[in-house]
Amino acid sequence: MDKPLFSVIIPVLNEEKYLPRLLRCLVKQAFRDFEVIVVDGGSTDQTITKTQGFTQSVPALRILHSPKKNVSFQRNMGAGTATGTYLVFFDADVQLRPRFLEQVAKSIRIHKYMFLTTWMRPDSREPRDYLIVTINNMLLEGAKLLDNPFAGGWNIIIHKSVFDQISGFDPEIVISEDHDFTLRCLKAGVILTILKHPRVIYSLRRFRRYGYWTMLRLYAHTSLYGLLKKPITKAIFDYPMGGAIYKGTKVVPEGGFAKFERTLLQSMRKFLSAQQ
Repeated sequence: MDKPLFSVIIPVLNEEKYLPRLLRCLVKQAFRDFEVIVVDGGSTDQTITKTQGFTQSVPALRILHSPKKNVSFQRNMGAGTATGTYLVFFDADVQLRPRFLEQVAKSIRIHKYMFLTTWMRPDSREPRDYLIVTINNMLLEGAKLLDNPFAGGWNIIIHKSVFDQISGFDPEIVISEDHDFTLRCLKAGVILTILKHPRVIYSLRRFRRYGYWTMLRLYAHTSLYGLLKKPITKAIFDYPMGGAIYKGTKVVPEGGFAKFERTLLQSMRKFLSAQQ
């Protein structure tokens, strides 16, 4: 195929359950001018086998084998072989509606954006999941207003020339490598654009695995470093990569979050309804 508009890059590790779901979303995309690069960090489950089953249905699908289990290294490795004008980074657990890439492509054609992300929608109809995602969307907007922008690594679209200019992701950063990436783009004079539509379907699996209140506290901890714009090169808490940790996932009951949820949910209902 000719040089595609998008190179979709997906770093994976033991994602036999979630990656096929994302690949099915890519099969259904109305916009077809893209290639897909899956970069495996040494999966020991059926991730590779299941990915190979999509070689006839996913445009220009390639599988790379990374020598390191490092999400930044894997993203950079995928970018190094990409032929697209724009690099699109997804995590294996996100989902897309059929017109996602089409709508992003239209925005790029009209506005010539160089670096963008989108708002999120939750992967369930649970009110607490809508609440979490809405807070995240507001934090995206607020961080940009405070000149401290953030684009989550699960959903980054960037012109390859900009990616090359800032030398990609920093593999030495263990948490919030995506925030560091965004700040280096800003330093290079490239402004982050946040689209409210289309929206990536964001997975709340980590919240369900570890508990909502626990994850909010961990992200708040990370945000303190973000406010100082300090890269995190040493682990400040356990944040393992890979899909294997989600096997047998159960929702963790938490009184603390339930109280927080009841306090905010009523005031958020009108806003949530307006976003549908």
